[in-house]
Amino acid sequence: MVEYRVHLILYLCFHGRTLIMKSMLFLEFRNCLNRNEFKFIFILLILISIGGFAFACIRYYGLDIIYTRSAFEMCLLREITARILYGVECALMPLLASIIYSDSYYSDFQTGVYNNILTRTDARIYIWTKAIVIIIVVFFAFFIPLVLNQLFCMIAFPLQGFDNNFALPPYDIGVQNYNSSSMFDLLRLQSPLLYNFLYMCLFSLFGALFALFTYGAFFIFKKNKFTTITGVFLLYIAVEVVVNALGNFRMSLVELLQPGNNGQLGILLLWMSALFLLSLAMIIIKSIKHRTDV
Repeated sequence: MVEYRVHLILYLCFHGRTLIMKSMLFLEFRNCLNRNEFKFIFILLILISIGGFAFACIRYYGLDIIYTRSAFEMCLLREITARILYGVECALMPLLASIIYSDSYYSDFQTGVYNNILTRTDARIYIWTKAIVIIIVVFFAFFIPLVLNQLFCMIAFPLQGFDNNFALPPYDIGVQNYNSSSMFDLLRLQSPLLYNFLYMCLFSLFGALFALFTYGAFFIFKKNKFTTITGVFLLYIAVEVVVNALGNFRMSLVELLQPGNNGQLGILLLWMSALFLLSLAMIIIKSIKHRTDV
């Protein structure tokens, strides 16, 4: 009988926390998607993708089809004219990602909503739920516009390009057009669509990681919302400036996230690990601190 009660208590505790977690996730997703900041950034990213597609169409409008590149080379990530917009998007990515929902904890804390929520749920569930929502929403906020841009290009441009800048015979393009110093270049030759989707995922993932990093920074710097967001962005810019000043272009995240540029997978993973581990450390410290205070 005692064993049955123990199992019943454990069952209720586990499923009770699961239900609370699901309710908090639903609430946080709703709050995030209803925010004006999310709507503004998402619409801005959609407009950038549409603008990149428009630039590609204008550039090739009226030209003979023999000079037209494939739909995979005309997307925002790779087309020469549209790529300027993508470069700007890469440079502003930490700022855009952080605005979406990274300040939600700070806003709840300042308005008193934080204390009201803690009377109904565990603070650790509240903290980690926000982190999950930030990662998912920011990732898809960047990913969906890039996918739409690629779909538009696949409608307007042929899947098989006709222009050959290197004047290589068809049987030799895959040999001389391969660049071993460019990340995933073999994938570009074998599956250009998958190559584009890989860079879309990487760009969106780093947007989510920067948003998570800013979220963690709010646990340390609580004086001003704009100061924390701007501080993270300026830190990113400072690292980029130092890296470029030293001539280590392969360590620049802006360069690493642009298809076709020379880069190393190890450096990309280093950026990814640093952002994730620092974010995780700040969130875990906050969770432990709250548990100790309680």
